Amino acid sequence: MPIWRYVYGIISTDEQAIFEVGSIDGHGDVYTIDEGGLAVVTSDVDNASFQGLGRTEAIRFLSAHQRVLETVRRDYTVLPVKFGTTLPDEARLRVLLRHGADLFRDALKSFAGKEQYEVVVLWDVAQVFQLIAADERIVAVKQHVANLPPEQLEGGRVLLGQLVHGALQERRKAIATEVLAALHDLAEDTIENPLMDDSMVSNMALLIDEARAADLDEKLSALDERFAGKLQIRCVGPLPPYSFATLEVQPPPAEAVEDARLRLGLDETTSALAIKSAYRRLAARAHPDHNPDNAGAGAAMEALTAAYKLLAAVAQAQAQAEAGDDCLCHLDREAVESTLLLNLKRQEIAL
Repeated sequence: MPIWRYVYGIISTDEQAIFEVGSIDGHGDVYTIDEGGLAVVTSDVDNASFQGLGRTEAIRFLSAHQRVLETVRRDYTVLPVKFGTTLPDEARLRVLLRHGADLFRDALKSFAGKEQYEVVVLWDVAQVFQLIAADERIVAVKQHVANLPPEQLEGGRVLLGQLVHGALQERRKAIATEVLAALHDLAEDTIENPLMDDSMVSNMALLIDEARAADLDEKLSALDERFAGKLQIRCVGPLPPYSFATLEVQPPPAEAVEDARLRLGLDETTSALAIKSAYRRLAARAHPDHNPDNAGAGAAMEALTAAYKLLAAVAQAQAQAEAGDDCLCHLDREAVESTLLLNLKRQEIAL
């Protein structure tokens, strides 16, 4: 069975390292492959893919992935790579480092000395509903609804429900705004994550300079005192900057690249300039403004533009891997499958 390389993250180092932490599958070492002052944190795995896992298994692997990154973070600034990323061999890991060298250096520099904290604020929903039910406006409407004739009761109850929901949202927004205001000046960056259920008032990721971690503790204690224990404030961290920068690595879909190549009428060996020229030439003829009687012109133009964007991304990736802007672009299947598309993504849902 071929051995693949699981990719956890990128760090800045020119030394080989082995980390004292269990790997994604619990077998073998977590180690680095370095080139040009950058290194991939990796381990050997049998799985070529971690997609399609059951919930329990996915949580187990994800927890192992995070443990590795949090171990690495103790000694290095780490750029997290998306959970489940694998590459076939060491050679492809080195292509990754060459391809993304500038991107990785810039990201690692921007996150040096900074840590992510997750702050979740919870309340007792039943207690909050009791407070809302005692509000004069709600009491008045409830009494009014109770006196409605039978044929109007349903509408009155709907109105009452809407008022209660609105009051709940107002209270939640007011508290969340106050919490954010108290922490905003402390954080280099913030992300407000979705609320998972009614018990959540606020769910945010904060990017904080490591020197100000004690300030965060003080501010959270002040908030707890301000709300007199009526809220539960939970803080997890320090963590790698999962929410603010997670690297996605994937080869372009070979079939889609071939379809795009044929759509633009290009040879398997071409260049970024030829790709752009072909697109402009075809777009000038296919644009809906030039085909007012063709109902499918809009869709055809969208397909042409999508094809151009995909080929342009492949050309750029290959140029970066070869450390040059003027190299040829190879669109044959073998070359495409050896190309890596990189996307540094800001997550709106924290891990």
